[in-house]
Amino acid sequence: MKEAGMCRALIDRYSHTQASWEARQADRLPVPKTATTRGIIASPSTAEIAYVEGDRFMSYKKPSLSELMNESDVEQKFIFPLLVAEKPYGFQFPSENIVTKQNVRKHVIDKGKAQKSYFPDYLVVKASLPLLVVEAKERGDNLDAAFREARLYAAEMNSMFPSGLNPLTRVIATNGDELWAGHFDQGTPVHSLSYADIDPYSEKFSDLQTFMGWDALNAEFTRLSALIKPTRYWKPRRLVGGASIQDDVVGLNSFGATISADFAHVFNPVRREDRAYVAKEGYVPSVRRDRYVEPIDKVMRASSPRSQAEAQLIDTGAPNEINNAFGKQRQLEHQVLLIVGGAGAGKTTFIDRLQEVSLSKDVREGTVWVHINMNPAPISPNEVYDFLRREIVTGLRTAYSDLDFDDFTTLQSIYSVEANRFKKGLGKLLEGDPSKYNDELYKVLKEADTNLHTKAICHCRHLGNERNKLVVLVLDNCDKRTLSEQLLMFEAAQWVQKEFRALVVLPLRDETYDNFRDRPPLDTAQKDLVFRIESPPFHHVLVTRIQLALNQLAKSAPKSLKFDLPNGFKVEYAAADQAYYLTSIVRSIFEYDYQIRRMLDGLSGRNLRLAFELFQEFCSSGHISEDHIVNIRQRQGDYTLPLSVVLTILLRKSFRFYDSDRGHLKNLCDADIKDARPSYFTRLMLLRWLDTKFPEAGPTGLKGYHPLRTLIKELTSYGLEPLVIRREVEYLAKAKCIVTEDFRTEKIGEDDLLRLAPAGFVHLELVGNAYYWGAIAEDTWFDNDLSAKNIAERIGDIARQYDADTVLYNARDVVAYLETHRAKAAKLTTAVVEGDQFERLTDLSTARLGIQKMQRSLTTGAWSDVFDKYPAGLVTKGQIVNLQPYGLFVEMSPGVTGLLHVSKLPRNYKNNEKFDIGAEIDVKIVSTDPPRRRMELAYVAPAG
Repeated sequence: MKEAGMCRALIDRYSHTQASWEARQADRLPVPKTATTRGIIASPSTAEIAYVEGDRFMSYKKPSLSELMNESDVEQKFIFPLLVAEKPYGFQFPSENIVTKQNVRKHVIDKGKAQKSYFPDYLVVKASLPLLVVEAKERGDNLDAAFREARLYAAEMNSMFPSGLNPLTRVIATNGDELWAGHFDQGTPVHSLSYADIDPYSEKFSDLQTFMGWDALNAEFTRLSALIKPTRYWKPRRLVGGASIQDDVVGLNSFGATISADFAHVFNPVRREDRAYVAKEGYVPSVRRDRYVEPIDKVMRASSPRSQAEAQLIDTGAPNEINNAFGKQRQLEHQVLLIVGGAGAGKTTFIDRLQEVSLSKDVREGTVWVHINMNPAPISPNEVYDFLRREIVTGLRTAYSDLDFDDFTTLQSIYSVEANRFKKGLGKLLEGDPSKYNDELYKVLKEADTNLHTKAICHCRHLGNERNKLVVLVLDNCDKRTLSEQLLMFEAAQWVQKEFRALVVLPLRDETYDNFRDRPPLDTAQKDLVFRIESPPFHHVLVTRIQLALNQLAKSAPKSLKFDLPNGFKVEYAAADQAYYLTSIVRSIFEYDYQIRRMLDGLSGRNLRLAFELFQEFCSSGHISEDHIVNIRQRQGDYTLPLSVVLTILLRKSFRFYDSDRGHLKNLCDADIKDARPSYFTRLMLLRWLDTKFPEAGPTGLKGYHPLRTLIKELTSYGLEPLVIRREVEYLAKAKCIVTEDFRTEKIGEDDLLRLAPAGFVHLELVGNAYYWGAIAEDTWFDNDLSAKNIAERIGDIARQYDADTVLYNARDVVAYLETHRAKAAKLTTAVVEGDQFERLTDLSTARLGIQKMQRSLTTGAWSDVFDKYPAGLVTKGQIVNLQPYGLFVEMSPGVTGLLHVSKLPRNYKNNEKFDIGAEIDVKIVSTDPPRRRMELAYVAPAG
């Protein structure tokens, strides 16, 4: 174990070594002509070699023979650095493709007394295919034995693969003095090199690289993959018809779409007056003591940002801390007040509430507010400042809508300082000439009104300071995504803080504050002016907004009704069709609270804005049919949509067929058939790995955050290729299942930290949901056409596509198919590495349990266990209980009867007493349909 740990440490060293390129320039020698163009440097005299790739500087110095004191030195100082060094100095094997003795599978080799359990020092593997075995010995040891052991191990490893495949054909044995390389099935090495031959200028070393370098192993991997990979794949969704059918849209239900549009100002207020209305009438505070113990809530709160420690957490219902701060108005000029919270946490709504309600009356009367939306702000430094000047003028004029800003008296008041300066100064010379005096005063006022900067400062001074009011400039949506845009917005905010006698309010996301708190203007914010808010639970906000909408409906409705939600909320609604619909929708969400409400919470990541977008999408979905709307009306809102409908909306959005790329819920078992070795379990393994690491602190001390490099290193051992891992990490990041430390979803580097996001947790929970599997069956590639065509046939029937039995059969088919592939992949993986990590990361037992639960809900009595008791292909005995012109009915067990069709019986069966009622015959199970209590049988003739 000690040696294994040293090997792992060595891999880490050669994977992570960071060095300054400039610091080594003085030692750099000319690059040999044979070197590649990736920044390689070499010192032929010392065989010290190094290369640069991006900002990574890796080096290899061939040790002197005197340094190779034992076998461990040969492994770690000689052969491993040679394996990972770049051509032409080494074999250029990625370190993540090298399995050390710590994890490599042991095999029994040799025979008789020589038989022993053996494992090599290193194994080079790609996508679970072993390609090279490396054995190191102490200096002076006989290489014959080492080479033979490596060959025997390779032969034993190859025996675990299909006949004729033999992936492990190359072996290396070295003792430092010599290096032998050859084929596993040949006793004599093909290449034999001395210590001196290990040199980039050596012809023997060049030949060895051609024989077993990374290019050679990649070529072998491609050849083997072509032998293993199925020649064709089928996807059920693509078998139902042409592109127009595959992309068929169920559209919107006009009733729900109308309601969604009518109340958009409540669910997603944009205009200032709508936001003010919601802030006054429908605000839901987030209280300090609110803590949730449900798993998704734990995920959301698991990583405490630095803003949590450095910002004051406030009760948004009674923000006394901010009230106190606003009481010192003069001290707030040229200051920055930060409102820190998660994306969509309600920062804007909180500021609206602050302005309209929460601040004390005297403070509200002593402030004038200007809200500037930075989303449309130009991202050019030459334009953004004029944008801000115009917005300040416009905002202040809007705040004083009773003033006529075209009136000369108003303009003279705004520019009074400039006018008085003229009067006290040069204007005195013109007092005897009123006409000339007025001309020059006009020029002064015109210049002030034309100069946009002066105009903005004068408006701020007159409409704020001169009226004893504090001007509050709210720069909303200031935290842009790209680094350059973010820094520009902050420069602009700093400029506003410096130039205007006003308080600048910046609502910021947690991550923005954490990433830029040491940069201007955030670094100038006083500690007592940094406040943090938490988003209230979505279901609280939803009920409140629904009640707002219902209150508006009630104004025109003759009477009102009441109902209680399962969580204790009481909702009062008008006796009108729109009110019935809204109450039914919210009732449906809370009826399935454990699944649906949690799912909405998780998919939105506690982003209330996104959650309401999902809710509006839900309301207007065409999957809510006319029949459902009729039921809602007839039962006056006292109607809950079936769970199948609710899940169909979330899985398919507005489309008829499920498509992972278009839906909110992704296919965790999708495979890219363009890959050399398509894997169905990449996404599932990524999320499961992050889930297992969630309680652990990563290298920076943040719980749950771990480098992509670590994830790649561990999962490569279980058959996943690094390129595929990187691609799928970005796919899951865009789907909000994975969150990076800087919230990027593209170009994620190996040193970037990753964490399981709330949506990822939702997806892992869905593994136990039969409806989820029934949907992704439509969008999964199958390598046998029968399974794909069976699913396509079921979903092609528009009348029964969403029926529970269709969902059940599709879920069963796709999970059974994936279980088969999982078993094959597990066999390959366990042939190479020790442990059961692959089985745990790809476990589908919860999927089977979910399907079994659905089975039991659709079948009763004797038919409840027919799926498991009578699988297709089973040959068993049954008793004939009925004769019909079209066939025989055979009782398989009490209460379970199957049909043996006449087409599957001998021609003369009617004249044969073996087929009389009461006779026992052998039959084969062709298919079973427990929900419909049907079973199809075939006759099996007696042997002989």
